[in-house]
Amino acid sequence: MSLKYAILGLLDEEPCYGYEIKHRFEETMGDLWPISYGQLYPTLRRLTGDNLVTVQVVQGKKAVDKRVYSITEKGKALFNRWLFGEDKKIQTSIKDEFSLSLFFAERMKRDELVSAIRKLHKKTIKRLSLLRGSAKSQGLDSLHYKKFLVRKMELMMEAEEMWLRELLEDLT
Repeated sequence: MSLKYAILGLLDEEPCYGYEIKHRFEETMGDLWPISYGQLYPTLRRLTGDNLVTVQVVQGKKAVDKRVYSITEKGKALFNRWLFGEDKKIQTSIKDEFSLSLFFAERMKRDELVSAIRKLHKKTIKRLSLLRGSAKSQGLDSLHYKKFLVRKMELMMEAEEMWLRELLEDLT
């Protein structure tokens, strides 16, 4: 999913400055989808350049100017086309660093490769455990759809764990 639609959706609720956008996004998505300022601000610049967002500089509390972003009518129209559209992409990518490194696995010794896979497998099990704890702790006040997003991530991590286990079995 493109970060631009998340930003447009948040700005459609109310104008925000960059820190608020990041905070509200992470408050909603939790650790399911972390974003960095290195992703946020270039996206805001592109949205501004495309006239989807406007920016107004206002005086901050500590004499530091803040840039408050607002969605334009063009931005609202694009967001609504995306939100109500039926042609959203499904996740079919394996674009992660470990998968990429497997293209070069023949450069590693077998024991180095097994060691790397075991380390990733342990990390995956730990992450899965945290997700399961998060899913159980989702209270009644939690967003209904956030529970489904946590479950999706849990299923993806279960698949990753199973794949790593199969890879280890194949190598040992």
